[in-house]
Amino acid sequence: MSGVLVVYVRGLTERPEVSAPLLEKIREQEGLAAEDTWLYPKPVRPLTRGRLAGHALLLSESIQRYWERRGSPGRIILIGHSIGGLLVRYAYLQALGSLGGNSRSWARHLSRIVMLATPNRGWDGNRLGWWGRRLSWLAVPLTRGFAVRDALRGSAFMTALRLEWLRRVGALGDDAPLVVQVRSGQDALVEPEDSRDVEVLSTGVQLVLPGANHADAPCVEGPGETYPGERWDVLKLAVLGEVGSTAPEALSAEEQRFTSVVFVLHGIRAGNDGWVDQLRDQFDGDETVRVETGSYGRFSAYNFALPITRRRTLDWFLDQYSYVLARHPGLPFHFVGHSNGTYMLGQALKYVTPIKFDRVYLAGSVLPPAFDWLACADRKQVGRLVNVCAGKDAPVAWLCSGLRGFGMKDVGVGGFTGFLRLPAGSQQFRYLPGGHGEALVSSRLPAVASFVLTGQSVAPEGLVESPGGMFGLVSRAAPGLALALAAAWSGVAIWLVLLSPLLLAGLAVFTVLVLLVLMVV
Repeated sequence: MSGVLVVYVRGLTERPEVSAPLLEKIREQEGLAAEDTWLYPKPVRPLTRGRLAGHALLLSESIQRYWERRGSPGRIILIGHSIGGLLVRYAYLQALGSLGGNSRSWARHLSRIVMLATPNRGWDGNRLGWWGRRLSWLAVPLTRGFAVRDALRGSAFMTALRLEWLRRVGALGDDAPLVVQVRSGQDALVEPEDSRDVEVLSTGVQLVLPGANHADAPCVEGPGETYPGERWDVLKLAVLGEVGSTAPEALSAEEQRFTSVVFVLHGIRAGNDGWVDQLRDQFDGDETVRVETGSYGRFSAYNFALPITRRRTLDWFLDQYSYVLARHPGLPFHFVGHSNGTYMLGQALKYVTPIKFDRVYLAGSVLPPAFDWLACADRKQVGRLVNVCAGKDAPVAWLCSGLRGFGMKDVGVGGFTGFLRLPAGSQQFRYLPGGHGEALVSSRLPAVASFVLTGQSVAPEGLVESPGGMFGLVSRAAPGLALALAAAWSGVAIWLVLLSPLLLAGLAVFTVLVLLVLMVV
């Protein structure tokens, strides 16, 4: 038996015969037996069910068994095309004991990972042509339950992969395996910046395959070559050759000055103007702070009330986080969020454990009081936290409480009643005598910026001991009131069906008008 094992994982629609010439040339070059180049038999296909992380774990375990069967050769080379490249990267991290995997001995013998046209930032339908974008828009909702969905840009899988790669593989330094991204010269789906999380590390390499497109990246010959055999020369260099690490495009002088990053995330019925711009102005004198104030667009109360639209913004946030971290690995990250922005933070911390923020400032939070901040602190996802509650916060006290009545456990009144448990050193201020945006009025923003910069917080001025009036009572009754209102509305509809179709049509028109009003407020 040889001392080399080559494992190849196909792309989403790739046929086995596409990579056959490549594997044959590798065998000829290295004098390998057929069994030393293993075409993994269970690639992810368009209709493969389950989570991509589960398929990566199966790949990791399968490599362990096949490697042992071949006599535990001293050198392993993993090659993945397109989504196959994502799988081999994730499987390697799992074999290191990360991302829910168990440490596997084959990982210590991995010498090289070669990714062919791999979308290391995830698939982005916006990069396709006009028809492609529209087909993608229609197809994405139909992918629920299929593994391919996890390869979309900003998914929890993609974010965890990129973040853990920077931290775990980055910690290995020069002892990490060589990681080569081969980007096709005519590939609209993959751009150089997408692989910054790979290339920024000391063993990362990015090469270009001239004339190739996304689908034919594994082909050893094809159109676009400037001379016969050019493709094989590049692929041979990527898989077997001596190649030095490359560096991503250099950061601007402005970006190189940053020593910390602050994410500022607005809530419902808002954008990145107003208090967001005003808070950014508080940092203008400090050129070492990168302030991320990107917007996911205007988000109405109606959008927030629907789970499917409420969760849709999470992918945008996760992609932004991984993009910035790939440009600034090792810098501390902080967070200031309001309303739906706090929801996005909570979901990110829950589903992507490599997400980390040193200082967190929450205003008008829509997370449940029982949100497990202690678990986040134990996972070192959150350092010091400040939560500010307003006594007249109707969107939190009434709307979020009412949504709980419909079984929506991912939202709640943490920005009104406060959270039950907070990490050591955190603070909770109750109650500001105002509404949903009271904690972020102009006069209070200097204190917010000071907390982010120094970690020191002081109680806001004007705190009162209780919300007062009927506000708390209505909040506690809101779940039952919401169910009663829904039952009454259904009863009226049934009565109108029995009484008059014309009246039912009038009710339908009225309901549509109410929903339209909610969408714009």
